[in-house]
Amino acid sequence: MMALVQVVLFLVYLLIFLRIIHRWNFFRLEGISPWLLVTAFLLKVIGGISLIAVYTYYYTDPAKADVYRYFNDSLLISDVLWKNPLAWLKIMSGIGINEPSTFHYLLHTQYFSHPTQDMVTDNTFIIRLHVLLNYLTASNIYLNTLLMNMAAFIGLTALLKSLLPFFQERPILPVLALFFIPSVVFWGSGPLKEQLLFAFIGAYVFLLSTAIERKAFYRYSLAALVLLLAFAVKPPIAVLLFLSSFFLPMANLYKVKRFLALVFVLSFVLIAAFWFGWQYKVCALLTDKHNEFVHLALAENSGSLINAELLNGSCFALLRIVPKSFLDAFAGPYLWQGGSLFQMLFSLQNTFLLFLLAYLLFHFFRFPMLRSQRLIIAFCFCFAFSNYLLIGITVPVMGAIVHYRIIAEPFLLLAVLLLTNIPSGTFIKKPR
Repeated sequence: MMALVQVVLFLVYLLIFLRIIHRWNFFRLEGISPWLLVTAFLLKVIGGISLIAVYTYYYTDPAKADVYRYFNDSLLISDVLWKNPLAWLKIMSGIGINEPSTFHYLLHTQYFSHPTQDMVTDNTFIIRLHVLLNYLTASNIYLNTLLMNMAAFIGLTALLKSLLPFFQERPILPVLALFFIPSVVFWGSGPLKEQLLFAFIGAYVFLLSTAIERKAFYRYSLAALVLLLAFAVKPPIAVLLFLSSFFLPMANLYKVKRFLALVFVLSFVLIAAFWFGWQYKVCALLTDKHNEFVHLALAENSGSLINAELLNGSCFALLRIVPKSFLDAFAGPYLWQGGSLFQMLFSLQNTFLLFLLAYLLFHFFRFPMLRSQRLIIAFCFCFAFSNYLLIGITVPVMGAIVHYRIIAEPFLLLAVLLLTNIPSGTFIKKPR
């Protein structure tokens, strides 16, 4: 009976979201059919269901399943509300969480109590989100994923709205880059951190892009809040986004008040981020994460470990592995390496993507004349390549690389598309 209720609830939520996407003015974009966005959302929903199904019926060990790591912990915390509401409030707020009467509820969680000194991996935010979603979805992972699908889709649409002025003659291209890359659809549609990151990245870029038009300080303040939320989900990505965002084209920065508002708000965010994380040595943090992945891969006898070397925590050790690590994150997995079925599929996709990028640049390259175009290209390249570099040095496991780099892939494709002059009505046909 409960299963039937959850199926009905899933369909009700889905129909409501489809109606919103088709009717809400926010999703009305010039040159883009509402039905294309509806299709993109349905594809995202299918991607989320597929990811959960793979980790339910193909990889059957829940302890190793990414999609269940946060959700299973959230189930334990959700039940605390009915047993001890005050303890639940402390767990959700973090205030008084270490009190023995509260902390004992967390002893059976696997990822909520991840060491707090690890600023690269912070799981508490997404687990708390799942806890809240559980009360709306009867603790159903598919329904939680659907709600996260909608949040990420709104963020990606906001990002699309920010990019469309640079694709006036070819509005379909950013849609393809944001919504139709197979690996992004698959890994970026499950109950994982990437959905939240896409939602926050899109909202952040949109707020900064529209702040030059109206309510500058208000929108900069919202952008700062969104960036702090992204920092709570995955601190390194938030820092890279912040640093890359100085390339975003702000057409009216010469106006003193708006410029000062931008500097004040974003500087506050940067100071806050470093207040929480800068007390830890950056190189030591990154090498610790690298070593943690090595130990985990060796313990699980993972066949996708590509660098078993343990680093000593120095910046020189990191610099030494940068070239190979970046190449592995950017171009791997390689076709000749073989591997599991899924690794081969992602290898084929990444190989195709790299050849596509090379083809586009070779046949349709165009140096952008407008400064705003050059700036948005610099932003996309900076954010993409810094993500590839971060992933390469901290994740020496190819099976995990294909998952984590989905944040970088759309921005790399967007940057290349902005450097091309593809004739309207064609995608691969060489212009005469």
